[in-house]
Amino acid sequence: MNSPSNRRNLRFWVVMTILGVVLRLLLILLSPRWGYLFDHDDAVRWGIQAADHGSLSLYEEPPPHWDIRCWHAGQWVITQRPDQRGFHYPPLTAHLLHASGLAHLALSPDRTVNTITSRLVFSVWGMAGEILLAWGCAALVRAYGSARGARWTYGLVLLVPPFWLDTCYWGQFDAALLAASVGAVWALLRRRWMLAGVLLGVAAALKPQALLVMPVWLIAVVGGPQRFRAALSIGWAALVLLLCALPHTLHGGWTWWWISYPQTLSAEFPATTLNAFNLWYADLLCCDSLDVSATWFGVAKETWGRGLAFAGLAGGAGWILRRWRRDPRGLVLMALWVPLISVMVAPRVHERYLLLVVPFLVVLTMWWRRFLPSLVLLLVVATCQMTWPLWIGTPAGTWPNHVEAETQRHIAAQEIGEVALSGAADGFDRGLAVRRAAYLEGRAGTKPIEWGVTLIALLGAALAAGATLSVTPPPREGRDGPRQSA
Repeated sequence: MNSPSNRRNLRFWVVMTILGVVLRLLLILLSPRWGYLFDHDDAVRWGIQAADHGSLSLYEEPPPHWDIRCWHAGQWVITQRPDQRGFHYPPLTAHLLHASGLAHLALSPDRTVNTITSRLVFSVWGMAGEILLAWGCAALVRAYGSARGARWTYGLVLLVPPFWLDTCYWGQFDAALLAASVGAVWALLRRRWMLAGVLLGVAAALKPQALLVMPVWLIAVVGGPQRFRAALSIGWAALVLLLCALPHTLHGGWTWWWISYPQTLSAEFPATTLNAFNLWYADLLCCDSLDVSATWFGVAKETWGRGLAFAGLAGGAGWILRRWRRDPRGLVLMALWVPLISVMVAPRVHERYLLLVVPFLVVLTMWWRRFLPSLVLLLVVATCQMTWPLWIGTPAGTWPNHVEAETQRHIAAQEIGEVALSGAADGFDRGLAVRRAAYLEGRAGTKPIEWGVTLIALLGAALAAGATLSVTPPPREGRDGPRQSA
């Protein structure tokens, strides 16, 4: 039916999609100058390694050093980053990087890192994921809401800064993971079990953070009307993951599994927080230490964090299951609750992980306005977290790095008999005192802002948690189930 309202509706979707794409292309043009270098450099070097030696080599050795173009002292310079981080993502990401590496080789034979070409070919998966994510969130809203709410959701997800900052500034593709996760929850809500499993498998084959979606199946398996089919969908997820990993399994056994999941989740970056404005960032601002083995009342901070996360996850899951087991919207509440608690109280959390909360918080806000204050606050926090390298000049907790640098300079100067080369003409203690003064001055510039954003984050999380635990399913609406037209 080609009615005026349908034409207006189609125009809205088309115009918003075009605006979203144009915005991201403009940001790609700016990203070589302003974008975060390290994550992009890792991705391009992995892509070069895969293009030259095949994606099967990614789990075997670190990538080669490569020329990187960066802005320094008002001009472009070519250098090489000394770090060699081995590939540590699941196999589907290896295939995507392989494709980007081949495209990069075809479009730019010298394959210099941090050019417009490299930024574009390695960000395309994130940009495509953002469009699919916006569509998936709109479909979720439409299941229990209005067409107008779905349109607002699509536009909001496409335009809010945290998502396009992740893709165009960081050079990441978390939106692809989120799109698959939101799609899996939508399929569970619609009782399309096979599709739910396939999408969960895709998410798990992209990034290990997909594990945070798994507890959603608790609602479907324990409280749903078709428990066997819901449980069987997990088997479909495992099958998809194993198929994506089949070439790597045949080539190197289960190395891909160990690197992608246990090693990444347990051993990488042993710090209380990785610039995530959460409970542990408040602790960092108080004690200026990232040591996870430091203690509170005789118990290691890492143990505190894991214990608090487990208690929060178990308690919230039990409450949601008890109240929402017969209403599919409990799936979305669980999808919000798990990453919210994990990001805010667990240790070793990256700044980008708050993105896992935002899509489901947007959907719930469209269903219940009581989530709106938390959405506004956490969008502000997510934007600040995604841009911290641009405004925090001296990160908290980095004083040990300065001590190590001064120590190495002093040792090197002693070895060649020229103490002045250490940068501390009056000796090690004097040099360390100068560094300490500079460090404290750098911290003083942004510490009040960091406190403000951290408190906003904790308030926003508390409001989101309170809203989650306070909403009640209307009995009749819960029995009616979702709309049949998305």
